[in-house]
Amino acid sequence: METEIIIDNSDIDSQLEGESKQSEVKLSISEKIAEAYSKYFPDSMIFVLAITAIAMLSAVILTNSGPMKVMSLWFDGFPRMFTFAFQLILTYAAALVIVETPWIGKQITKLAKMVNKPTTAYVLTGLISGLTSLLGWYIGPVVAGTYARAIGKTNDKVDYRLLLAITYSSWIVWAGGISATIPLFVATKGSLTEMLGGVIPFKATVFSPMNLILMISTVFIITTIFYFIGINKKKIVSYKSLLIEKEKEREEIAVAIEWNITNKTFADRINNWRPIQWVIGLLGVAYMFYHLAVNGLNGLNLNSVAFLLMFIGFMVSMNVNHYAKTFSKHMAASTSIAIQFPLYGGIISILVGTGLAEIFSHAVVSISTVATFPMLTFLVEGFIHLFIPSAGSLFTATAPAFIPAAKELGVSIPRTVMAMNYGETWTSLIQPFWALLFMPIMGAGLKLTVKDFLGYCLPVLIIIGSIWIVGVIYLPI
Repeated sequence: METEIIIDNSDIDSQLEGESKQSEVKLSISEKIAEAYSKYFPDSMIFVLAITAIAMLSAVILTNSGPMKVMSLWFDGFPRMFTFAFQLILTYAAALVIVETPWIGKQITKLAKMVNKPTTAYVLTGLISGLTSLLGWYIGPVVAGTYARAIGKTNDKVDYRLLLAITYSSWIVWAGGISATIPLFVATKGSLTEMLGGVIPFKATVFSPMNLILMISTVFIITTIFYFIGINKKKIVSYKSLLIEKEKEREEIAVAIEWNITNKTFADRINNWRPIQWVIGLLGVAYMFYHLAVNGLNGLNLNSVAFLLMFIGFMVSMNVNHYAKTFSKHMAASTSIAIQFPLYGGIISILVGTGLAEIFSHAVVSISTVATFPMLTFLVEGFIHLFIPSAGSLFTATAPAFIPAAKELGVSIPRTVMAMNYGETWTSLIQPFWALLFMPIMGAGLKLTVKDFLGYCLPVLIIIGSIWIVGVIYLPI
Protein backbone atom coordinates (compact mmCIF):
# COMPACT_ATOMS: atom_id res chain seq x y z
CA MET A 1 0.00 0.00 0.00
CA GLU A 2 1.23 3.50 -0.86
CA THR A 3 2.64 5.62 1.97
CA GLU A 4 0.56 8.69 2.76
CA ILE A 5 2.55 11.91 2.42
CA ILE A 6 1.68 14.87 4.64
CA ILE A 7 2.96 18.33 3.74
CA ASP A 8 3.59 20.72 6.64
CA ASN A 9 5.65 23.91 6.56
CA SER A 10 6.66 23.79 10.22
CA ASP A 11 10.12 22.80 9.03
CA ILE A 12 11.37 24.00 5.62
CA ASP A 13 13.81 21.14 5.19
CA SER A 14 11.22 18.49 5.98
CA GLN A 15 8.76 20.18 3.63
CA LEU A 16 11.27 20.06 0.77
CA GLU A 17 11.87 16.40 1.56
CA GLY A 18 8.10 15.84 1.58
CA GLU A 19 7.74 17.54 -1.80
CA SER A 20 10.45 15.27 -3.17
CA LYS A 21 8.66 12.18 -1.84
CA GLN A 22 5.24 13.26 -3.07
CA SER A 23 6.55 13.56 -6.62
CA GLU A 24 7.24 9.81 -6.44
CA VAL A 25 3.75 8.95 -5.12
CA LYS A 26 1.32 7.40 -7.56
CA LEU A 27 -1.77 9.57 -7.29
CA SER A 28 -5.31 8.24 -7.24
CA ILE A 29 -7.63 9.02 -10.17
CA SER A 30 -9.48 11.73 -8.22
CA GLU A 31 -6.16 13.35 -7.28
CA LYS A 32 -4.99 13.31 -10.89
CA ILE A 33 -8.22 15.01 -11.97
CA ALA A 34 -7.92 17.60 -9.20
CA GLU A 35 -4.25 18.28 -10.01
CA ALA A 36 -5.07 18.73 -13.72
CA TYR A 37 -7.99 21.01 -12.86
CA SER A 38 -5.75 23.13 -10.66
CA LYS A 39 -3.10 23.39 -13.39
CA TYR A 40 -5.34 24.20 -16.34
CA PHE A 41 -8.50 25.81 -14.97
CA PRO A 42 -8.12 29.60 -14.67
CA ASP A 43 -8.43 31.48 -11.41
CA SER A 44 -11.97 32.60 -10.55
CA MET A 45 -11.07 36.20 -11.43
CA ILE A 46 -9.88 35.23 -14.91
CA PHE A 47 -12.98 33.03 -15.30
CA VAL A 48 -15.39 35.90 -14.67
CA LEU A 49 -13.48 38.20 -17.04
CA ALA A 50 -13.48 35.51 -19.74
CA ILE A 51 -17.22 34.83 -19.55
CA THR A 52 -17.85 38.60 -19.51
CA ALA A 53 -16.12 38.82 -22.90
CA ILE A 54 -17.97 35.74 -24.19
CA ALA A 55 -21.33 37.15 -23.06
CA MET A 56 -20.65 40.49 -24.75
CA LEU A 57 -19.53 38.92 -28.02
CA SER A 58 -22.40 36.41 -28.08
CA ALA A 59 -24.97 39.12 -27.40
CA VAL A 60 -23.70 41.24 -30.31
CA ILE A 61 -23.59 38.27 -32.72
CA LEU A 62 -26.74 36.34 -31.74
CA THR A 63 -29.16 39.16 -30.85
CA ASN A 64 -30.26 42.45 -32.37
CA SER A 65 -28.37 44.37 -29.69
CA GLY A 66 -25.57 46.62 -30.86
CA PRO A 67 -22.26 47.05 -29.04
CA MET A 68 -23.37 50.20 -27.22
CA LYS A 69 -26.60 48.61 -25.96
CA VAL A 70 -24.58 45.66 -24.64
CA MET A 71 -22.16 48.04 -22.93
CA SER A 72 -25.06 50.01 -21.47
CA LEU A 73 -26.64 46.83 -20.06
CA TRP A 74 -23.26 45.84 -18.64
CA PHE A 75 -22.97 49.20 -16.90
CA ASP A 76 -26.55 49.06 -15.58
CA GLY A 77 -26.01 45.54 -14.23
CA PHE A 78 -22.77 46.32 -12.42
CA PRO A 79 -24.48 47.49 -9.16
CA ARG A 80 -26.99 44.63 -9.34
CA MET A 81 -25.05 42.53 -6.83
CA PHE A 82 -23.98 45.32 -4.47
CA THR A 83 -26.56 44.51 -1.78
CA PHE A 84 -26.00 40.77 -2.00
CA ALA A 85 -22.21 41.16 -1.83
CA PHE A 86 -22.42 43.39 1.23
CA GLN A 87 -24.83 40.99 2.95
CA LEU A 88 -22.34 38.16 2.50
CA ILE A 89 -19.30 40.19 3.54
CA LEU A 90 -21.10 41.38 6.69
CA THR A 91 -22.27 37.86 7.55
CA TYR A 92 -18.85 36.24 7.18
CA ALA A 93 -16.96 38.96 9.03
CA ALA A 94 -19.45 38.78 11.91
CA ALA A 95 -19.22 34.98 12.01
CA LEU A 96 -15.42 35.00 12.10
CA VAL A 97 -15.39 37.53 14.96
CA ILE A 98 -17.41 35.06 17.05
CA VAL A 99 -15.25 32.10 16.07
CA GLU A 100 -12.08 33.94 17.13
CA THR A 101 -13.25 34.86 20.61
CA PRO A 102 -11.24 32.83 23.15
CA TRP A 103 -14.08 30.82 24.74
CA ILE A 104 -15.98 29.96 21.55
CA GLY A 105 -12.76 29.26 19.68
CA LYS A 106 -11.77 26.75 22.37
CA GLN A 107 -15.14 24.97 22.21
CA ILE A 108 -14.94 24.61 18.43
CA THR A 109 -11.37 23.34 18.75
CA LYS A 110 -12.47 20.77 21.33
CA LEU A 111 -15.15 19.47 18.95
CA ALA A 112 -12.64 19.31 16.11
CA LYS A 113 -10.08 17.41 18.21
CA MET A 114 -12.65 14.68 18.85
CA VAL A 115 -12.22 13.69 15.20
CA ASN A 116 -9.03 11.66 14.78
CA LYS A 117 -9.40 9.73 11.53
CA PRO A 118 -9.33 11.70 8.24
CA THR A 119 -12.20 9.61 6.82
CA THR A 120 -14.31 10.45 9.88
CA ALA A 121 -13.53 14.13 9.31
CA TYR A 122 -14.60 13.88 5.68
CA VAL A 123 -17.84 12.04 6.47
CA LEU A 124 -18.88 14.33 9.34
CA THR A 125 -18.09 17.44 7.31
CA GLY A 126 -20.19 16.19 4.41
CA LEU A 127 -23.17 15.37 6.61
CA ILE A 128 -22.99 18.64 8.55
CA SER A 129 -22.67 20.72 5.38
CA GLY A 130 -25.53 18.92 3.64
CA LEU A 131 -27.96 18.99 6.56
CA THR A 132 -27.30 22.62 7.51
CA SER A 133 -27.54 23.70 3.85
CA LEU A 134 -31.01 22.17 3.64
CA LEU A 135 -31.98 24.71 6.32
CA GLY A 136 -30.56 27.59 4.32
CA TRP A 137 -27.91 28.17 1.64
CA TYR A 138 -26.49 30.92 3.89
CA ILE A 139 -26.27 28.59 6.94
CA GLY A 140 -24.19 25.78 5.44
CA PRO A 141 -21.11 27.88 4.57
CA VAL A 142 -20.97 29.48 8.03
CA VAL A 143 -21.61 26.39 10.17
CA ALA A 144 -19.90 23.72 8.09
CA GLY A 145 -17.11 26.04 6.96
CA THR A 146 -16.25 26.97 10.55
CA TYR A 147 -16.29 23.33 11.64
CA ALA A 148 -14.19 22.16 8.68
CA ARG A 149 -11.59 24.89 9.23
CA ALA A 150 -11.27 23.86 12.88
CA ILE A 151 -10.70 20.25 11.83
CA GLY A 152 -8.03 21.35 9.37
CA LYS A 153 -6.27 23.34 12.08
CA THR A 154 -6.20 20.44 14.54
CA ASN A 155 -5.56 17.45 12.26
CA ASP A 156 -2.50 17.39 10.00
CA LYS A 157 -3.59 14.08 8.46
CA VAL A 158 -6.60 15.70 6.80
CA ASP A 159 -6.23 17.06 3.28
CA TYR A 160 -7.58 20.58 3.63
CA ARG A 161 -8.35 21.02 -0.07
CA LEU A 162 -10.48 17.88 0.02
CA LEU A 163 -12.20 19.09 3.18
CA LEU A 164 -13.16 22.32 1.41
CA ALA A 165 -14.38 20.38 -1.64
CA ILE A 166 -16.60 18.21 0.59
CA THR A 167 -18.05 21.22 2.37
CA TYR A 168 -18.82 22.94 -0.92
CA SER A 169 -20.14 19.88 -2.79
CA SER A 170 -22.55 18.94 0.00
CA TRP A 171 -23.84 22.52 0.03
CA ILE A 172 -25.59 22.05 -3.35
CA VAL A 173 -28.56 20.37 -1.66
CA TRP A 174 -29.71 23.84 -0.69
CA ALA A 175 -31.50 23.72 -4.07
CA GLY A 176 -34.01 21.34 -2.51
CA GLY A 177 -34.08 22.97 0.91
CA ILE A 178 -36.35 25.56 2.46
CA SER A 179 -34.28 28.48 1.09
CA ALA A 180 -34.42 27.26 -2.54
CA THR A 181 -34.80 30.40 -4.64
CA ILE A 182 -36.87 29.15 -7.58
CA PRO A 183 -39.42 27.18 -5.47
CA LEU A 184 -39.79 30.27 -3.27
CA PHE A 185 -40.20 32.38 -6.40
CA VAL A 186 -43.06 30.28 -7.82
CA ALA A 187 -44.71 30.00 -4.39
CA THR A 188 -45.09 33.79 -4.30
CA LYS A 189 -47.52 35.77 -6.42
CA GLY A 190 -45.57 37.79 -8.97
CA SER A 191 -45.09 38.74 -12.60
CA LEU A 192 -44.85 35.12 -13.80
CA THR A 193 -47.76 33.74 -11.75
CA GLU A 194 -50.25 33.86 -14.63
CA MET A 195 -47.84 32.12 -17.01
CA LEU A 196 -47.26 29.39 -14.40
CA GLY A 197 -51.00 28.84 -14.08
CA GLY A 198 -51.08 30.15 -10.52
CA VAL A 199 -48.91 30.01 -7.42
CA ILE A 200 -47.11 26.67 -6.98
CA PRO A 201 -46.91 25.77 -3.26
CA PHE A 202 -43.90 24.22 -1.52
CA LYS A 203 -45.70 20.88 -1.19
CA ALA A 204 -45.53 20.55 -4.99
CA THR A 205 -41.82 21.37 -5.20
CA VAL A 206 -39.61 21.24 -2.09
CA PHE A 207 -41.86 18.82 -0.18
CA SER A 208 -42.68 16.66 -3.19
CA PRO A 209 -41.67 12.96 -3.07
CA MET A 210 -39.23 13.56 -5.92
CA ASN A 211 -37.34 16.31 -4.13
CA LEU A 212 -37.30 14.62 -0.73
CA ILE A 213 -35.90 11.42 -2.22
CA LEU A 214 -33.30 13.26 -4.32
CA MET A 215 -32.05 15.62 -1.61
CA ILE A 216 -31.76 13.07 1.19
CA SER A 217 -30.02 10.58 -1.09
CA THR A 218 -27.74 13.32 -2.44
CA VAL A 219 -26.39 14.15 1.03
CA PHE A 220 -25.43 10.52 1.66
CA ILE A 221 -24.18 9.85 -1.87
CA ILE A 222 -21.84 12.86 -1.82
CA THR A 223 -20.56 11.85 1.61
CA THR A 224 -19.95 8.31 0.33
CA ILE A 225 -18.12 9.58 -2.77
CA PHE A 226 -15.73 11.60 -0.65
CA TYR A 227 -15.29 8.74 1.81
CA PHE A 228 -13.81 6.64 -0.98
CA ILE A 229 -11.81 9.56 -2.37
CA GLY A 230 -10.47 10.10 1.15
CA ILE A 231 -9.39 6.51 1.80
CA ASN A 232 -7.56 6.48 -1.54
CA LYS A 233 -5.76 9.77 -0.88
CA LYS A 234 -2.02 9.48 -1.45
CA LYS A 235 -0.90 13.09 -1.06
CA ILE A 236 -2.07 15.17 1.90
CA VAL A 237 -1.91 18.97 1.80
CA SER A 238 -2.49 20.06 5.38
CA TYR A 239 -3.95 23.30 6.68
CA LYS A 240 -0.57 24.30 8.14
CA SER A 241 1.18 23.87 4.80
CA LEU A 242 -1.22 26.41 3.27
CA LEU A 243 -0.71 29.15 5.86
CA ILE A 244 0.61 32.36 4.33
CA GLU A 245 2.48 33.13 7.54
CA LYS A 246 2.43 31.97 11.11
CA GLU A 247 0.52 34.62 13.03
CA LYS A 248 -1.32 32.45 15.52
CA GLU A 249 1.08 32.96 18.43
CA ARG A 250 1.25 36.71 17.88
CA GLU A 251 -2.55 36.91 17.70
CA GLU A 252 -2.96 34.93 20.92
CA ILE A 253 -0.49 37.18 22.70
CA ALA A 254 -2.30 40.28 21.39
CA VAL A 255 -5.66 38.91 22.52
CA ALA A 256 -4.30 38.13 26.00
CA ILE A 257 -2.94 41.66 26.30
CA GLU A 258 -6.24 43.22 25.21
CA TRP A 259 -8.28 41.11 27.60
CA ASN A 260 -6.05 42.20 30.50
CA ILE A 261 -5.70 45.83 29.50
CA THR A 262 -5.30 48.38 32.28
CA ASN A 263 -7.77 51.26 32.12
CA LYS A 264 -5.60 54.33 32.59
CA THR A 265 -7.94 57.14 31.57
CA PHE A 266 -11.66 57.86 31.62
CA ALA A 267 -11.75 57.27 27.85
CA ASP A 268 -10.02 53.90 28.31
CA ARG A 269 -12.60 52.88 30.90
CA ILE A 270 -15.47 53.87 28.59
CA ASN A 271 -13.92 52.13 25.58
CA ASN A 272 -13.44 48.92 27.54
CA TRP A 273 -16.73 49.04 29.46
CA ARG A 274 -18.40 45.81 28.38
CA PRO A 275 -21.91 46.23 29.90
CA ILE A 276 -23.08 48.63 27.21
CA GLN A 277 -22.10 46.36 24.31
CA TRP A 278 -23.42 43.32 26.21
CA VAL A 279 -26.83 44.97 26.76
CA ILE A 280 -27.13 46.06 23.10
CA GLY A 281 -26.01 42.61 22.00
CA LEU A 282 -28.57 40.95 24.26
CA LEU A 283 -31.34 43.19 22.90
CA GLY A 284 -30.42 42.23 19.32
CA VAL A 285 -30.28 38.50 20.07
CA ALA A 286 -33.51 38.58 22.09
CA TYR A 287 -35.34 40.40 19.31
CA MET A 288 -34.13 37.89 16.73
CA PHE A 289 -35.55 35.01 18.77
CA TYR A 290 -38.84 36.93 18.97
CA HIS A 291 -38.72 37.60 15.23
CA LEU A 292 -38.23 33.90 14.45
CA ALA A 293 -40.92 32.88 16.95
CA VAL A 294 -43.43 35.16 15.22
CA ASN A 295 -42.42 34.50 11.61
CA GLY A 296 -41.17 30.93 11.83
CA LEU A 297 -39.01 29.73 8.95
CA ASN A 298 -40.20 32.70 6.86
CA GLY A 299 -38.14 34.92 9.14
CA LEU A 300 -34.95 32.99 8.47
CA ASN A 301 -32.90 34.59 5.70
CA LEU A 302 -29.48 36.09 5.06
CA ASN A 303 -30.46 39.40 6.69
CA SER A 304 -31.63 37.76 9.91
CA VAL A 305 -28.54 35.54 10.07
CA ALA A 306 -26.24 38.56 9.64
CA PHE A 307 -28.20 40.48 12.30
CA LEU A 308 -28.00 37.60 14.79
CA LEU A 309 -24.28 36.99 14.24
CA MET A 310 -23.39 40.65 14.67
CA PHE A 311 -25.15 41.00 18.03
CA ILE A 312 -23.85 37.70 19.34
CA GLY A 313 -20.44 39.12 18.47
CA PHE A 314 -21.13 42.18 20.63
CA MET A 315 -21.92 39.92 23.57
CA VAL A 316 -18.80 37.75 23.35
CA SER A 317 -16.16 40.30 22.28
CA MET A 318 -13.80 41.80 24.82
CA ASN A 319 -14.67 45.42 23.92
CA VAL A 320 -16.13 47.49 21.11
CA ASN A 321 -12.78 48.53 19.67
CA HIS A 322 -11.58 44.94 19.53
CA TYR A 323 -14.80 43.94 17.78
CA ALA A 324 -14.32 46.67 15.17
CA LYS A 325 -10.66 45.76 14.56
CA THR A 326 -11.39 42.05 14.24
CA PHE A 327 -14.41 42.71 12.03
CA SER A 328 -12.42 44.90 9.62
CA LYS A 329 -9.63 42.31 9.48
CA HIS A 330 -12.08 39.63 8.37
CA MET A 331 -13.80 41.86 5.85
CA ALA A 332 -10.51 41.80 3.94
CA ALA A 333 -10.96 38.03 3.49
CA SER A 334 -14.07 38.74 1.39
CA THR A 335 -12.36 40.84 -1.28
CA SER A 336 -13.07 38.21 -3.96
CA ILE A 337 -16.80 38.64 -3.33
CA ALA A 338 -16.52 42.44 -3.42
CA ILE A 339 -14.64 42.39 -6.74
CA GLN A 340 -16.30 39.57 -8.65
CA PHE A 341 -19.98 39.85 -7.72
CA PRO A 342 -20.46 43.21 -9.53
CA LEU A 343 -18.87 41.68 -12.64
CA TYR A 344 -21.40 38.84 -12.51
CA GLY A 345 -24.13 41.44 -12.15
CA GLY A 346 -23.01 42.90 -15.48
CA ILE A 347 -23.06 39.47 -17.16
CA ILE A 348 -26.56 38.73 -15.86
CA SER A 349 -27.77 42.07 -17.18
CA ILE A 350 -26.37 41.34 -20.64
CA LEU A 351 -27.90 37.85 -20.97
CA VAL A 352 -31.29 38.91 -19.62
CA GLY A 353 -31.46 42.37 -21.22
CA THR A 354 -30.49 41.26 -24.73
CA GLY A 355 -32.66 38.14 -24.61
CA LEU A 356 -29.61 35.91 -25.11
CA ALA A 357 -30.64 33.56 -22.29
CA GLU A 358 -34.09 33.16 -23.81
CA ILE A 359 -32.54 32.39 -27.21
CA PHE A 360 -30.58 29.51 -25.67
CA SER A 361 -33.66 28.10 -23.95
CA HIS A 362 -35.83 28.40 -27.09
CA ALA A 363 -33.20 26.48 -29.06
CA VAL A 364 -33.46 23.57 -26.62
CA VAL A 365 -37.26 23.70 -26.53
CA SER A 366 -37.38 23.40 -30.32
CA ILE A 367 -35.76 19.95 -30.25
CA SER A 368 -37.50 18.61 -27.14
CA THR A 369 -40.04 15.81 -26.80
CA VAL A 370 -42.17 14.79 -23.82
CA ALA A 371 -39.52 12.25 -22.85
CA THR A 372 -36.46 14.47 -23.31
CA PHE A 373 -37.87 17.81 -22.12
CA PRO A 374 -37.05 17.52 -18.37
CA MET A 375 -33.50 16.34 -19.13
CA LEU A 376 -32.81 19.04 -21.73
CA THR A 377 -34.31 21.69 -19.46
CA PHE A 378 -31.97 20.56 -16.69
CA LEU A 379 -28.91 20.60 -18.97
CA VAL A 380 -29.54 23.98 -20.60
CA GLU A 381 -30.22 25.63 -17.24
CA GLY A 382 -26.92 24.23 -16.06
CA PHE A 383 -25.16 25.71 -19.08
CA ILE A 384 -26.74 29.16 -18.78
CA HIS A 385 -25.98 29.12 -15.05
CA LEU A 386 -22.29 29.41 -15.94
CA PHE A 387 -23.14 32.95 -17.11
CA ILE A 388 -26.08 33.73 -14.79
CA PRO A 389 -25.25 32.32 -11.33
CA SER A 390 -28.31 34.00 -9.83
CA ALA A 391 -31.26 31.58 -9.60
CA GLY A 392 -33.91 34.31 -9.61
CA SER A 393 -32.44 36.10 -12.62
CA LEU A 394 -31.95 32.83 -14.49
CA PHE A 395 -35.53 31.70 -13.89
CA THR A 396 -36.91 35.06 -14.95
CA ALA A 397 -34.88 34.92 -18.17
CA THR A 398 -35.64 31.32 -19.20
CA ALA A 399 -39.10 30.57 -17.76
CA PRO A 400 -40.88 32.38 -20.65
CA ALA A 401 -39.46 29.71 -22.97
CA PHE A 402 -39.66 26.59 -20.79
CA ILE A 403 -43.04 27.01 -19.07
CA PRO A 404 -45.20 27.45 -22.23
CA ALA A 405 -43.29 24.58 -23.87
CA ALA A 406 -44.00 22.34 -20.88
CA LYS A 407 -47.71 23.15 -21.14
CA GLU A 408 -47.71 22.42 -24.87
CA LEU A 409 -45.93 19.10 -24.40
CA GLY A 410 -48.05 18.14 -21.40
CA VAL A 411 -45.13 18.05 -18.94
CA SER A 412 -45.95 18.87 -15.31
CA ILE A 413 -45.19 22.50 -14.45
CA PRO A 414 -43.81 21.65 -10.96
CA ARG A 415 -41.55 19.02 -12.60
CA THR A 416 -40.34 21.62 -15.10
CA VAL A 417 -39.72 24.14 -12.33
CA MET A 418 -37.66 21.63 -10.36
CA ALA A 419 -35.70 20.57 -13.46
CA MET A 420 -34.76 24.24 -13.90
CA ASN A 421 -33.99 24.51 -10.19
CA TYR A 422 -31.69 21.47 -10.12
CA GLY A 423 -29.93 22.40 -13.35
CA GLU A 424 -29.21 25.89 -12.07
CA THR A 425 -27.54 24.50 -8.96
CA TRP A 426 -25.82 21.51 -10.56
CA THR A 427 -23.13 23.42 -12.46
CA SER A 428 -22.21 25.34 -9.31
CA LEU A 429 -19.80 22.42 -8.90
CA ILE A 430 -17.66 23.83 -11.73
CA GLN A 431 -18.70 27.49 -11.54
CA PRO A 432 -16.46 29.45 -9.13
CA PHE A 433 -19.09 32.08 -8.27
CA TRP A 434 -20.74 30.21 -5.38
CA ALA A 435 -17.48 28.62 -4.29
CA LEU A 436 -16.48 32.14 -3.24
CA LEU A 437 -19.02 31.81 -0.39
CA PHE A 438 -16.66 29.45 1.38
CA MET A 439 -13.38 31.29 0.88
CA PRO A 440 -13.83 34.06 3.52
CA ILE A 441 -14.07 31.40 6.24
CA MET A 442 -12.13 28.42 4.91
CA GLY A 443 -9.57 30.29 2.80
CA ALA A 444 -8.71 33.21 5.08
CA GLY A 445 -4.95 33.50 5.61
CA LEU A 446 -4.17 30.55 3.34
CA LYS A 447 -2.41 30.06 0.02
CA LEU A 448 -5.58 28.65 -1.47
CA THR A 449 -7.78 29.56 -4.42
CA VAL A 450 -11.04 28.12 -5.73
CA LYS A 451 -9.33 26.16 -8.51
CA ASP A 452 -7.20 24.32 -5.93
CA PHE A 453 -10.20 22.36 -4.65
CA LEU A 454 -12.87 22.58 -7.35
CA GLY A 455 -11.34 19.68 -9.28
CA TYR A 456 -12.38 17.31 -6.49
CA CYS A 457 -16.01 18.25 -7.22
CA LEU A 458 -15.95 16.85 -10.78
CA PRO A 459 -16.87 13.25 -9.79
CA VAL A 460 -19.80 14.68 -7.83
CA LEU A 461 -20.84 16.75 -10.85
CA ILE A 462 -21.07 13.62 -13.03
CA ILE A 463 -22.66 11.25 -10.51
CA ILE A 464 -25.16 13.67 -8.95
CA GLY A 465 -26.01 15.15 -12.35
CA SER A 466 -26.92 11.68 -13.62
CA ILE A 467 -29.01 10.93 -10.53
CA TRP A 468 -30.86 14.24 -10.71
CA ILE A 469 -31.63 13.75 -14.41
CA VAL A 470 -33.11 10.30 -13.72
CA GLY A 471 -35.05 11.81 -10.82
CA VAL A 472 -36.67 14.65 -12.79
CA ILE A 473 -37.71 12.20 -15.48
CA TYR A 474 -39.02 9.25 -13.47
CA LEU A 475 -39.62 10.05 -9.78
CA PRO A 476 -43.18 10.99 -8.70
CA ILE A 477 -43.89 14.63 -7.94
